[in-house]
Amino acid sequence: MKGVLIAAVVFLAVGLGVIFGYCNGTTGLSFGYPLANSSIHIDITTTGPGVVAAVVSTLLGLLLLLVATAMAVVGMLRGRHVGEETTSRRVKPFAE
Repeated sequence: MKGVLIAAVVFLAVGLGVIFGYCNGTTGLSFGYPLANSSIHIDITTTGPGVVAAVVSTLLGLLLLLVATAMAVVGMLRGRHVGEETTSRRVKPFAE
């Protein structure tokens, strides 16, 4: 599971890095009174040769993140049974 999680983080980082690296956009933030008049506007336009690779890498990272999450949930659900020992000590001393 650790390998899948590491791969997911790497793919997400590469994908988002390329998306923001080729980004030509603007960001606007305004505060108003009352608070309901506050707004944020983010306009991201990504162009260039890395766009397709960035989108594929980001989607692959999200898929791997979902797989790692499912693996973690399954691992948690496969808890210890009632008859299992709670320690890793041997039952008989010096048994092989």
